[in-house]
Amino acid sequence: MLKWQHIEYLFGLGALPLLGLLLYTLLRWKKKTKARIGDPALVGQLVKNFSPLRFGIKVGLVLLALIGVILGAANFQRPGAMQNVNRRGVDVMLVLDVSKSMLARDIKPSRLEKAKQLLIRLTDRLENDRIGLVLFAGRAYLQMPLTTDHGAAHIYIQDASPDIVPTQGTVIGEALRMANTAFNSKERKYKAIILLSDGEDHDPEALKVAKELASNGVMINTVGIGSAEGSPIVDPVTNELKKDEQGNTVISKLNEAELQQLADATNGRYIRLDNLDDVLITMNQQLDGVEKKSLNDTAFIDYISYFQWFLGIALVLLLAEYFLPERRRRNLRLTMGMGLLFLCCSLTSSAQKENALIRSGNRYYKQKQVDQSLKQYEDAVKKAPGNPTANYNLGNAFFRKNNYNDAANSYNASVEHTTDKAMQEKGLYNKGVALVKQQKLQESIDAWKNALKLDAGDEDARENLQKALQQMKQQQQSQQEKEKKDQKEKKEQKDKKEENKEQEQPQQPKPQPSRLTKQQVEQYLKTLEQKEKDIQDKMNQNKAKAPNQPEKDW
Repeated sequence: MLKWQHIEYLFGLGALPLLGLLLYTLLRWKKKTKARIGDPALVGQLVKNFSPLRFGIKVGLVLLALIGVILGAANFQRPGAMQNVNRRGVDVMLVLDVSKSMLARDIKPSRLEKAKQLLIRLTDRLENDRIGLVLFAGRAYLQMPLTTDHGAAHIYIQDASPDIVPTQGTVIGEALRMANTAFNSKERKYKAIILLSDGEDHDPEALKVAKELASNGVMINTVGIGSAEGSPIVDPVTNELKKDEQGNTVISKLNEAELQQLADATNGRYIRLDNLDDVLITMNQQLDGVEKKSLNDTAFIDYISYFQWFLGIALVLLLAEYFLPERRRRNLRLTMGMGLLFLCCSLTSSAQKENALIRSGNRYYKQKQVDQSLKQYEDAVKKAPGNPTANYNLGNAFFRKNNYNDAANSYNASVEHTTDKAMQEKGLYNKGVALVKQQKLQESIDAWKNALKLDAGDEDARENLQKALQQMKQQQQSQQEKEKKDQKEKKEQKDKKEENKEQEQPQQPKPQPSRLTKQQVEQYLKTLEQKEKDIQDKMNQNKAKAPNQPEKDW
């Protein structure tokens, strides 16, 4: 994508017609002056050393040099070799169980730490594949969308813990659904899921979801973590052993049958995590059997500048004009030409410095030294706040550091300071991703809509927009259900208070024994027992858990 870095300097070319008009006026003035002098022969003798041809050549050289100076200041650029990363691979969603049962230590140092070690080594081997990450416990969360940025995947995997998911439990079915939303819904191949869990599933829908995904072309490979004998769970908050509602110590066991069923339902493989190398080999073999597609990902933007060529041509033209003989104002023209050259150098020297900072940041970014690249990009933005490339790459560095707010602001700055529609579309797309990471759904929807206005063929933006709209709809429905539930609970509490009030009222005096038979007394007692039973049933209903929440919190 060829472009001018400082397109505003090209308006200087508008001065060329004005200079041409001034030259024409000068030539007419000379002609009139010559006619007023009188004798043409005498005038010709006085100006016999003057060459109109040389004069025209010298003027042309100065004008061409001026054009070179203006073009050099605008700085013509083309994309560098590191702009696009093209490869053939598959889309792999890593689904990691971070429930409290994964803290069990029957696998050293713990189930969760062993799973994280496996994932980090696995991502290093999947260098040609796009990778995404879903973390789940009692709820599932898309932690990282599909990307070829494996360095970012390492960061997310290392930070995985039960604290990331506030609701505890294990809902594999919801996690599989969440992973499936990250894939391209129009494709029925190139897709794989690697699920790492102890299989202690509290969701009976998991197998049904797996069969649905299989019909959509998704292959699920499962890795079992834990032992059949099981192990107690140490609660990280209290540092005590986890106990169930009856006060018994919870023993978490590996449920291999559950994981085996999920893999078999999608033509995948199940393997137990006993040896890391064995699991890596098995998973690589499975993914090698999946049909691959061409993947294209933009890691950062790097441009090669050509302003020095235009300045060099301008300098050569000015030197040629200087050495071409012409009697008058030779030194003045040289001074003007060198002044223009100095002005151009001063304008482009700062651009050269900021470009050097961007290139340095890009080298650090490619080497996964995010902190160093962040500093270079920040220095470039300080020198040129309106540089769209520096702002865009700074946004990428912020995103890698999980600083999504500053990333969104930097992407927005790159959009505002460029007229290049392609770059505006990339900035808006990435801005939408950064906003959705902050749970700002409406703002991310607006960003992706604007991106599609610039490039209606961006399938990733279109798919992300559809998912965000669907998620917003689900949130609205959840909010409505919550409001209905709150209203229902308030009504039940009100009914309960009224019933308690009725019970607190003084009972009627007992009838005299002489007025009631034995059968009547027994009937009366049965009625009271039935009322107490009804009240107890209602109280138990109020204590019931939400239908979607797992019954177990480990």
